[in-house]
Amino acid sequence: MKTPFWLIAWLLVAELFIILVFVPGHWTERVIQKESTMIEKQLGRETVEWIDKKALHWYNRAMWDTGVYRTLHTLLIPTPEEREASRGMEGIGAKIFPWVDDRLAAMMNVVYQVFARAALLMVWAPYMLILLIPALWDGVMTWKIKRTNFDYASPVWHRYGIRGVFFVLQCLIIAFFAPIALNPIIIPMTMMVMCVMMGLATANLQKRI
Repeated sequence: MKTPFWLIAWLLVAELFIILVFVPGHWTERVIQKESTMIEKQLGRETVEWIDKKALHWYNRAMWDTGVYRTLHTLLIPTPEEREASRGMEGIGAKIFPWVDDRLAAMMNVVYQVFARAALLMVWAPYMLILLIPALWDGVMTWKIKRTNFDYASPVWHRYGIRGVFFVLQCLIIAFFAPIALNPIIIPMTMMVMCVMMGLATANLQKRI
């Protein structure tokens, strides 16, 4: 389960490259709408509205209030006056700049999508405490019992528990940027697996700690 950090980084870079170069801007919009429909069916309209409101708030603060979008648009897409001043480049710009504008829109949609999925994670987080607390409690009790008898605290299971948590977390991060509609149940399922792995790791701590 041990995954090198550089491999995760390269996967993210490759994923973003594919999105920014090949995925049309309207595709991400359809993905966002499809996810919202699935969330509404499973969690209700109020949840969808809360997620949209939270994601839009984060998006506006990150991309508009900071001036990131305006800066990128100014750097990548010249104004009509600048295009007219660039003699000999008018024909090339007529083909390139619309494509660049579409790529910029695709990137902004991805940013909003990530914020929306983070908001969905916040929706599920309180419910995951119901599983996390018992899992950690069971792990601590099992660890204490092992300290009073000859039960074996496996460093292998402890290591796999820790690695499993990070592996699932890394997969979740990659999924957040995926240009496909994710079923809302994926987030709680991954969080449940992480809770179980944390309980397993806690139960197999070395007895001398």
